[in-house]
Amino acid sequence: DGGGGDGGGGDGGGGEGGGEGGGEAGGEGVECALSPPEQRALLGLLHGYYSTVSDGLVAAHSELRSIERSNQKALLARGELSEEAAAAHERARKAHERVLTAARAMGEPLGVPLPSLSAGGDEEEEKKESVVVSLSTSANADDGESGGGLYADAEERAFYEQLPDLRAVLPAVLFSEEGDADTSGLEEAMRRLPSCSSRREVDDLASELTMRGLRSARRPLVRALLSPPASAADAPRCYARLAAVLSGAFKHVGSEVGSLVAAEFEQLAERPEQDLPARLRNAAYVGELVRFGLVSPPSVFGMFKACAGAFSAAQLGVVVALLEACGRFLHASPASHERMDAMLGALSQLRSVHRALPPDLLAELDAAIAACRPAEEIEARAAPELPPLQRYVLHLLHEQLTAGTAEVVVRQLRKLPWRDEPEVGRWFAAAALSAAEVRFHAIPLLATVCSHLLPFQEAAVLRVVDGAVEALRLVIDRPGIDFDAAKQSRRRGCLVRLVGELYAYRLLDSRAILRILYWLVPKQAGVWGRVVPITHVPAHAEAAGAEPAARPLLRHGEPLLDGPADCGRLRMALSLLDVVGGFFSRGLARRRLDVWLVYLSRYLFCKTVSVDVRFALHDTLAALRPQLVLPDSYEQARAAAVARVHAGGG
Repeated sequence: DGGGGDGGGGDGGGGEGGGEGGGEAGGEGVECALSPPEQRALLGLLHGYYSTVSDGLVAAHSELRSIERSNQKALLARGELSEEAAAAHERARKAHERVLTAARAMGEPLGVPLPSLSAGGDEEEEKKESVVVSLSTSANADDGESGGGLYADAEERAFYEQLPDLRAVLPAVLFSEEGDADTSGLEEAMRRLPSCSSRREVDDLASELTMRGLRSARRPLVRALLSPPASAADAPRCYARLAAVLSGAFKHVGSEVGSLVAAEFEQLAERPEQDLPARLRNAAYVGELVRFGLVSPPSVFGMFKACAGAFSAAQLGVVVALLEACGRFLHASPASHERMDAMLGALSQLRSVHRALPPDLLAELDAAIAACRPAEEIEARAAPELPPLQRYVLHLLHEQLTAGTAEVVVRQLRKLPWRDEPEVGRWFAAAALSAAEVRFHAIPLLATVCSHLLPFQEAAVLRVVDGAVEALRLVIDRPGIDFDAAKQSRRRGCLVRLVGELYAYRLLDSRAILRILYWLVPKQAGVWGRVVPITHVPAHAEAAGAEPAARPLLRHGEPLLDGPADCGRLRMALSLLDVVGGFFSRGLARRRLDVWLVYLSRYLFCKTVSVDVRFALHDTLAALRPQLVLPDSYEQARAAAVARVHAGGG
């Protein structure tokens, strides 16, 4: 403060001298109208105001850095920013720019430098250190466990985390920009790069490159680090470690290698079916760079998303390479765990949909996904232990039920504590439905058991009937279901057979069967330009007369739920008629089924019927209505349907 006062007095003296000089110059200068005390007072006010502006600049800078760190965490966790977060960052940036402009405008005339804005950087460094400490702690805690933590063992953790500090062990002159490089020595050292296979060899090579003048020849090394040899399995991880070690001393090495390798990934993705070996090597290298922090997790998630968007055999191989290289690391890292877990779930769903891909690639994807999750996590997701009584019910219906033991099974079921244990009814219904879906030959026996058990446990039997009808409705109504998928084919056939057998044992009436037939083939399903919608009709709407119906396309390019080549609904309808058709041979039930057959005949003209379905249709109609003659053209079928509607038959 005392020095500041002296300086102020000096300024005042300068003002007096300036006044005298101005008078002698005959008006060449302008004499200050303020006295020296007034000048000192004004200068103090300006310095005080500048101090306030400086404090505002530091506060605005700290707020901007805080928002940027929060946005970075959100990007790591979710991959995108909300509109509110983006708007808050934009407001903070503009406020920071305004205060910075004002501080510069005042600081230059006063000759005062801008305040130091390194507080945000210090906080960022503390954040990085805390993250490293937490990751190292978790890794140390899991060193003795197989399948857990960031790394498999202590040796792997040392390879990725214990990087030498070249600036601490080598002379400082090697890192200055002055001096010439030993070109021949650098070339000789870089020729040894493909043969490096251990942590010690990589670290020794990094030290040798630095001592031979790498500071002025970084560009050739970056080019060499872009292409690990395909012949060495450990080359990607060794190249990535060398880039990470050198980036500690030469900041641009790591960032340039990471950005160039990521750019190469995008270039190779433009021709996915070509250069597949190069794409796989690049993906493995990207994964290693992620583990060293040279490629950010959001960039890798963008690569996963790009490959999942066009899920072909080539893209599947790239996904497997990325998962094997860095999938477990991203899943175990706290910052990326949530998003990686969601990505693994999405890949599992894609794997269940794309069944036409090569089985060996699908098996590799399953193995890669399983390797990303620790063994204890998989065990935690295992099914819980079932109660002994529930296991006994499953044993009776899944293993003991045969044609010769049906009566014994019924007697054993009647002995269960239905009143004392309310869960027995739910266990029985679940066991009956699960048995029906895997034991097609035992479905008539299950219907027999339900029929004999009805007088004693009506509620439990009704659970089975309702569950079977509801499960069948779900496989019919589910949007986008692939009716020709092999996994669903057996389940659909079993459910249709179970519903038919329940009707045969008088546990369902004819109205329920007709309702299911209209679920499969609604009245307007054979009209060109209309698709089969989700056919579920709520109970209150059905009581008021509502029925499932087809509808036009809602938008251009909407996928058909029942396309011309999809015969899944037709197969299910024929299977159901094979079981229950004989009961619709007279009376009101016969007339109602005849009405539905009119709509079926029109529906057939909208299908590309395969040979096996054509033969199944012929056999079913021959047994059901031997005298039925199908229309020869779509116009005849449409006219018959219109006439049936006008006649009041539906």
